[in-house]
Amino acid sequence: MEKITKNLKTKVQDVTEKGIVTIQITQFDKFDSDNDRLLKGALTKTWNEGSQVHLVNHQMGTATYVGLPISKDATTGIIESKLNLNKQVGIDLFEDYKFSQENGRSLQHSHGFQVLKDKAKKNDKGGYDFSEVKQFEYSTVLFGAVSETPLIGLKSEKDINQVIKDLEIKLKYFNYSDEHCKLIEKQILELKERKEPSIDTLNGSFFEKW
Repeated sequence: MEKITKNLKTKVQDVTEKGIVTIQITQFDKFDSDNDRLLKGALTKTWNEGSQVHLVNHQMGTATYVGLPISKDATTGIIESKLNLNKQVGIDLFEDYKFSQENGRSLQHSHGFQVLKDKAKKNDKGGYDFSEVKQFEYSTVLFGAVSETPLIGLKSEKDINQVIKDLEIKLKYFNYSDEHCKLIEKQILELKERKEPSIDTLNGSFFEKW
């Protein structure tokens, strides 16, 4: 069976100066948009045996591989993840984590896994309950569909102005790479022109250009 990804509302627990972020990558026994549920205990075996990696937007490759887990709690869905601050992609992501924490916001997280045979049962809402899965990776989803401030869904001028302000603060105070700064500047320009950002800017290719 092919890998699938699931995204529920999650949160950042902590960010340290050593590049370690404590993040919740899923919630158990909660219905997602497909009416599927990951049941408590579904990650226990794969977290004991697996070797997951930290990605950005589920994109495989060195440009989006940012870190590794140093501890995992299968009862809460919380991972303590160490970012590679020797890579610019890791530094840029760490700056986003710090910015979000300092401004009372939270980045979004998701994970990619394979459903195991006989471990998925139809539930009363028409989706599936997964009692066990094989997880491959967990991802930071900066502009996910369920993000608190998704650029794709911005409608009001007030919301647009707030995002522009946040992006301008990022440019002024945080240590991003030149390429990342150019992409932020492009987003600001698009927002000021009150156009919807392109899908290419918001999805995987956003990071592949780093």
